[in-house]
Amino acid sequence: MVNRSSRTFAPTLVSPLFYALAATTALCLVLWVIRAFQLQFVQYQFLLWNFFLAWLPLIVSMTSLKYMRIMKGRNSTPGLLVLGAAWLLLYPNAPYLTTDFIHLIFNPLYAGYDKEGLLLWYDLVLFFLFAWCGLLLGYLSMRHFHDLIAYAVGVLQGWAFILVVSFLGGFGVYLGRVVRLNSWDVLFNPFRLIEGVLEGINPRAAVFSLLFGMLILIVYVTLYLLTVSRAQVSSRTAGEGP
Repeated sequence: MVNRSSRTFAPTLVSPLFYALAATTALCLVLWVIRAFQLQFVQYQFLLWNFFLAWLPLIVSMTSLKYMRIMKGRNSTPGLLVLGAAWLLLYPNAPYLTTDFIHLIFNPLYAGYDKEGLLLWYDLVLFFLFAWCGLLLGYLSMRHFHDLIAYAVGVLQGWAFILVVSFLGGFGVYLGRVVRLNSWDVLFNPFRLIEGVLEGINPRAAVFSLLFGMLILIVYVTLYLLTVSRAQVSSRTAGEGP
């Protein structure tokens, strides 16, 4: 599979988007700390844990790119299959952050809407930034594997990979939010994982998976087209010269 000595695979390991994600992550943490300080009690601790889990797919995908550079034309298929399987298990943690809005919707603090208050709007921005960062983390990590698949087996297969993984990701979000499975169950509780997957095969899970799969796919295609368009504009501008 991934052993094309006649071609060079040299993707950007640390892109500008990575730095934007790092800055947004820092901002999210600062906003979370400010909220806890102002209210003098800690709430939404789950956001920090879920945020940590959302970074794991990107760490794995960046490791995969680094691995490809190290191999330099040697047979990298076995290692990439292991890394790809790990990424696929961890990937739903990134879009999963969008489901944390459920905690905001059912927060008893907002049982009565106070139009003069700012806490609701503060929390809305806080949750949105966490969710948006999760979607971007998912996009960038998926883009890494998209490039790997397209390089290894072809462009059409790369897009087929995106389509399949988007809806598998939607199903993974369902397993995490509704069935309450975790990525590490595959190692520490495999029987619970099997039971949960079987439990998740039902019409409600199918609709849920389709909804979140469409969300993942739309975000990915939109950001992909934006980056490709920008690259084309930069290439044309560079070609025109001074």
